[in-house]
Amino acid sequence: MSKIEENEMRQNQGMLELMLVVIVTVITFGFVLLFGFIIVNPREEIVVLRFGKYVTTLRKQGICWIHPVGRALHRIPTRDMTHDIAVTTVLERNGNPIQISAIVVYRVEDSYKAALEVEDYRKFIEDQASAVIKRVSAQFPYESPDHSEPCLKLENDAVSSAFVVEMQEAVFAAGVKILNVRLNDLTYAPEIAQAMLMRQQAMALIDARKTIVEGAVEIVKDAVHRLGNAELHMSDEQREQLISNLLVVICSGERAQPVVQVQSGNQHRKG
Repeated sequence: MSKIEENEMRQNQGMLELMLVVIVTVITFGFVLLFGFIIVNPREEIVVLRFGKYVTTLRKQGICWIHPVGRALHRIPTRDMTHDIAVTTVLERNGNPIQISAIVVYRVEDSYKAALEVEDYRKFIEDQASAVIKRVSAQFPYESPDHSEPCLKLENDAVSSAFVVEMQEAVFAAGVKILNVRLNDLTYAPEIAQAMLMRQQAMALIDARKTIVEGAVEIVKDAVHRLGNAELHMSDEQREQLISNLLVVICSGERAQPVVQVQSGNQHRKG
């Protein structure tokens, strides 16, 4: 083989190697270019790490490109989310066991903390929420008979605010903002439910009797006043007897049975 042919073969081989390098480079660059694109969805933030080091946080929705080598992405939704606290037995302020569950509404406001400061921000919220429910429930009674103080049963602003404040302090490390906490289930524990039901029934009966007595006094007072205006004069003994009878009839839970007194016309004579 002549030197000219050897040179041509070497040139062709060099060209093939060059083309192979170009092809490999183009394919590699294509894959790098393709896998470098990231889609940021609405109400979502992406925390970007490269080889374990924080790089940036993508907040603008749309398509972004970041070199994929050594890249790690943490997608954090910033939408309003809820967490359902399962029914748990706790002690209220008076020491009575109650069963309570709640719904927590929250939103991630610091995606860096949610992604890097805690291992799993949702599990973190779940664990903290159960502890907060127990602590706050111990600060309020189950119910307030005269409505003079905040109670769990009415769930007024003071109770809701206490839950929100305590929950916010507990999950601050996760970059989460607590929007609302609402009680879902609230009942006495089964072991005291029957006793508390009897107590409620007794209190309702006492309140009903008080109302009946107050009404009876007003009715009797009005009846005596009307009799006086009608010039139906009665002795003090008769007035007292009338008042007693009216109070018994009105306050009694049974139907009144009229009794007619009959006096005999015959009088005993003394011998």
